[in-house]
Amino acid sequence: QPVGEQRTRANRLVLLVDGVVAPDVVVPGDAQETAAALAEAAALGRAVTPVGGGTALNLGNPPERVDRVLSTERLAGIIDYEPTDLVLSVGAGARLGDVQAVLAEHGQRLPLDPPGGADATIGGLIATSRWGPLRYSAGTLRDLLIGIAVAHPSGTVSKAGGMVVKNVSGYDMPRLYLGSLGTLGVVVSANFKVLPRPRAEATVIATYDGPAKAFSTASALRNGREPIAALEVAFLDAAWHLAARIEGRDETVAAVAGRISAIAGGDVNRVGGLESANWWASYVAKQQIADDENEVLVRCGARPKETAVLATDMAAALSEYGVTTPHLAASPGLGAVVARLNFGNKGSAAFLADLQGVLLGIADTVTILAAPPSWKHGIDVWGRIPEGFDVMRSLREQFDPKRTINPGRFAGFL
Repeated sequence: QPVGEQRTRANRLVLLVDGVVAPDVVVPGDAQETAAALAEAAALGRAVTPVGGGTALNLGNPPERVDRVLSTERLAGIIDYEPTDLVLSVGAGARLGDVQAVLAEHGQRLPLDPPGGADATIGGLIATSRWGPLRYSAGTLRDLLIGIAVAHPSGTVSKAGGMVVKNVSGYDMPRLYLGSLGTLGVVVSANFKVLPRPRAEATVIATYDGPAKAFSTASALRNGREPIAALEVAFLDAAWHLAARIEGRDETVAAVAGRISAIAGGDVNRVGGLESANWWASYVAKQQIADDENEVLVRCGARPKETAVLATDMAAALSEYGVTTPHLAASPGLGAVVARLNFGNKGSAAFLADLQGVLLGIADTVTILAAPPSWKHGIDVWGRIPEGFDVMRSLREQFDPKRTINPGRFAGFL
């Protein structure tokens, strides 16, 4: 496509970056152009915001400034794919849905189901380190990433890892960029190990009057070591639910789904195939960036065995604060709870700061994933300063000494 058309599409996409207007957009065509664009911005003292699919633009603290958006739209496509070796190299601008479609032709996939879904880009997923319910069985990008190429404000492109799953020399560096929100450089391509696509799937959904039975059932399933792909306890549609996703061969899926249905008790619904996949896509979409001007998306973390206590304490605290919770999703075994909150007419920076403080008294970690930009000013949405922050700051100074990329957006306003 003509560069002009690419630029027009990018401009439509990034009109606002967490409430800040982006006056300029650059759409580099390869790794070297990306590095050159970053070097130019660093030399001129301009702040750059990398953008992929635009599915998480209001993740992080409000940017100190946005002088230029760098779109990875042209850094797309499959670079190398060896189905027999189960390895893939792909451009950072490639959308997850397009990558999965290519892999599906060979009966393979990346076992990822993050918020943003098919529209999320590979580079964006690495930068934000977002994950979905499949983490329960498949882990995260950390477990799949085997190589990476990154452009830096120094004008250089660094590479680590390769196209070999057991690559010792590149073991640590690719993971360094996971969740760094672009502050250490802009990912231009990545290499992954891929896995066979399951032949069949089904989901068992049980509905309960309260959370106790849902969490006790989840605990029983975990202790029973059933081969479950995803296991969630959620408050949605004004009721508590347990959802278990089963993947594998037809006979195995049917047998496991039958056992889980018997253990779950209560009001049980069972769906299979495409209906199962669509249910999970809709479920994860509810954990996407909040659209309503009065909504906030928050993720709290605790020890895995304390997930039930965390979820119920959060629900009680939010109710006491007069905040409605149309969606609360807990991941037993992972210690994570994501809640979608509606503040009604109470929303303000002060109210959000107070609520964050209340949640920090309940959870080990509290991250405000999304909120109206004006409410986030003066608040570190990442919560407590993470362990090893001094190391993070020294890495920032080494890789991006002028704070060219996403200044102020990371933890501690890094």
